[in-house]
Amino acid sequence: TSVRQIADAVGCTEAALYYHFKEGKRALLGAVVEAYMPTLNTLTSRCQAATSLYDLVERFGSGIIEEALYPNVSRLRWLIVEFPTLNADERATIYERSARFRQTLTDFIRAFVETDAEAERLAWILAFVMFGYGQMMINMEMASVFPFDTRAFVEDLAARLSGSHLGEVGCACDDHD
Repeated sequence: TSVRQIADAVGCTEAALYYHFKEGKRALLGAVVEAYMPTLNTLTSRCQAATSLYDLVERFGSGIIEEALYPNVSRLRWLIVEFPTLNADERATIYERSARFRQTLTDFIRAFVETDAEAERLAWILAFVMFGYGQMMINMEMASVFPFDTRAFVEDLAARLSGSHLGEVGCACDDHD
């Protein structure tokens, strides 16, 4: 996608885009990614008050689902479609944003686990689970077809990742009346 194509799509001139994004297309892509990927501020405010790994995962999961995923995931579909066509510099923008997001999450987790490696592993797991949730339940609209208790899903995930699952937490796909 060229700057001209972007300008045409949004109804402005190339000059206007370069005026607002002096560093060019990468700066524009960065602004779009920052605007539509789950915000660190939203999650940071939720996660800072966590008192345990269970509490952290629950706060993170709820924050992602309630405040970050639903409003933004459908707008990010274009990124998944366009990603293979991005050049190395444009991909670096996505990788940098993802690394910052994951590092912040890893730092929160680190307070509740014994090693940096464990914190990083759990951060990857949470990122993968939440990305998959967004793809299946939002993009593919499976939530409209299959009964799914999002709250139970987040609680189950928190229990399993924190090692506190006692058999009391049901499966999120159980039929909840």
